[in-house]
Amino acid sequence: MRIDAHTLRRRRPLSLTSLIDVIFLLLLFFMLSSTFTRFAKVEISGGPASASAGGNAPDVLIRLDGAEGWRVNGRTLADDEALAELARLGDAGAETAVLLVRGDLTSQTLVDAVERIRKDTHLTLSIAR
Repeated sequence: MRIDAHTLRRRRPLSLTSLIDVIFLLLLFFMLSSTFTRFAKVEISGGPASASAGGNAPDVLIRLDGAEGWRVNGRTLADDEALAELARLGDAGAETAVLLVRGDLTSQTLVDAVERIRKDTHLTLSIAR
């Protein structure tokens, strides 16, 4: 068995040009497909953990249904009328409100309602399911 020293092949050096192009294209894709906007946050806090079931009743009861709309203390109102009624109740001395979520309601509708209530009134708002 004879081994020729002249038959050894030399390997071609590996070119990194194509690898750099691929990395650049990936970087460009991810930079262009990402968003740079900040999302607004809405603070939603529950009651204290030690609160008993027999606590104080809220001053205002708001029910938000997908089909029926807003109900403030049992009265069915449109969006603007409900906010005007909440502002009137707040001026009359109401301090706390509970927002009941019922029906097929999207989370965006809930967030919009919470933002509008907090912006237009000075009520302390809690959310119940």
